[in-house]
Amino acid sequence: METRREIAAETFAALFDKNPEVVVLYSADGVLADVNPAAVELTGFSSEEVRGSTFRDHIPRSDRVRGEMAFEMARGGVADHFETTLRHKDGTLVPVEVSVIPAKIEGMVRAIFVQARDIAALRDAEDAMRVNQQRLRSLFEYHPDGIVELKSTGVVSRVNVAFESETGLLGERVVGTPWIELIVPGRRERAEEARHAAMRGEAAEHESVLFDRLGYPIEVQLKLVPIHSGDEITGTYAIFKNVVAQRAAERAVAAQVDRLRRLYLVAASRELTIAQQLEAVLQLGIEFFGFDEGYIVRNDGDAIVIHTAVGRKTPLATGARIPLSSSFARYLTNERPFLFVPDLDDPEWRVDPARATVNWRSYAGTQLQVDGKPYGALAFVGLRARMEGLDELARESISLMGLLVSAALERQRTAERIEQLAFNDSLTALPNRVLFADRIEQAFGAAKRYGRGFAVMYLDLDHFKAINDTYGHMVGDEVLVIVARRLRALLRESDTIARFGGDEFVILQPVVDAATDAADLARKVLVALEEPVVVDEVRHHVATSIGIALYPEHATEIERLMELADAALYRAKREGRNRWHFAAPPVTAPRAPSSDAAHSDGAT
Repeated sequence: METRREIAAETFAALFDKNPEVVVLYSADGVLADVNPAAVELTGFSSEEVRGSTFRDHIPRSDRVRGEMAFEMARGGVADHFETTLRHKDGTLVPVEVSVIPAKIEGMVRAIFVQARDIAALRDAEDAMRVNQQRLRSLFEYHPDGIVELKSTGVVSRVNVAFESETGLLGERVVGTPWIELIVPGRRERAEEARHAAMRGEAAEHESVLFDRLGYPIEVQLKLVPIHSGDEITGTYAIFKNVVAQRAAERAVAAQVDRLRRLYLVAASRELTIAQQLEAVLQLGIEFFGFDEGYIVRNDGDAIVIHTAVGRKTPLATGARIPLSSSFARYLTNERPFLFVPDLDDPEWRVDPARATVNWRSYAGTQLQVDGKPYGALAFVGLRARMEGLDELARESISLMGLLVSAALERQRTAERIEQLAFNDSLTALPNRVLFADRIEQAFGAAKRYGRGFAVMYLDLDHFKAINDTYGHMVGDEVLVIVARRLRALLRESDTIARFGGDEFVILQPVVDAATDAADLARKVLVALEEPVVVDEVRHHVATSIGIALYPEHATEIERLMELADAALYRAKREGRNRWHFAAPPVTAPRAPSSDAAHSDGAT
């Protein structure tokens, strides 16, 4: 039979080798005798590599005093415990909890067992718990809503920053007091019912009213939620959301929705002209944001020019030129889409008093882009300084208005280009046949209504074909442009000169008192074309033949009048060119005077 000593030895070997935790055997004088397989796995060192080392060799320098104290206590027969780290063979540190245990034989400490338990997972869990607690603390402290933490009895245990800011009540004043005292009388019973429901694990929410520091009521949305600790509910959180600010925000959003709806109706309207749309946008801006006047302006160097104006009283007239400060001029040309100036009397924005022409005091506006280039600004101005500012929604609205106005201005410019192409000659920019027909219809109607006369002149350049054939059409076109410019300069504002094509021009004098009025203009035309036309340093001599028809002397219908003027033109050409002729009058009418090349009146 095995002796008791043999059984004990086998039992020790089994406990030593099969122990899942690190076990290191030291002699009583601190020399390492053996390590178990768990120690080899944890540290990476085999028993041969560490046998003969001392206890202090395996303890970090910072923990050696504590380790040696524990070892001395074990040598004295008292076990001790402490936490330290073991260095793995690869250099990493492993956190462990160490137990230093004396091994007594016959009452004497013969050896020391050091048992180490890897606590890395425990440390990680503790660190995670600590981080989680910090997060919860931050969430509590910096939550945007006011939060009061309540014990199970309803006594306040702490409050967050938002609660202090919202109510003016510091935590030191309310901690330790019944939370219900924060609620105004008449609302307390329901608040307590909600707290009790939360203590049963049910979140509860309702509108309530609490006091601020001065005793004034604050309307809030009150929510009570349970605080869980394991399987127990240890208290509640009372969360206060200020509904005054929330309702103000809701009203602001509703106002913004209404603005967008009304702007959409203006932008989508097919009944409003572009000019009416622009005025409607300005009117809405004045209404929305409380300014006195609204303008669409275009850049003009160190000034702006009014394109469209709307105001509560008397806004500036279209076309008015307003000097700007250098800062304002830079704003209109740089990439700074929105600008709000509460006081234009500020030195940065003030216009030199010697140049100032308006009494604007505040400004809000946005740049306008047309065809991808800076155009000017959508501007709302006040006649007083505006210290209250504009919220973000208002700024967004003005920026959106700017986009609508820019789009409308682009459509307007496109329409003007289309109209230019439809009613004006593309080469000379003079009216074409279509616009001339409209003008002569107006002159005809006015002449019949007021019993007055008007004149039509047909002009054809003499020998123009030779210029085209010799120098090319580009030179010929330039000659036509210069001739058109000279002829236009001879006319009154009420007169019209049109190009019908080629070198054919027609002049309408909507009011003539006598045939001599038309004859005088014909003489001026001949004189104006006596001066050579210079193109690419080449002098071109240009003359013209003119045919004139008068209403009502020569005809009382437009079509007949035009035919007679054309016939008179060809008569002038047949008789030598560079002259003018009146149309042949009806047989019963006296003959009108004509001209020769020397511009002297004579019978035809």
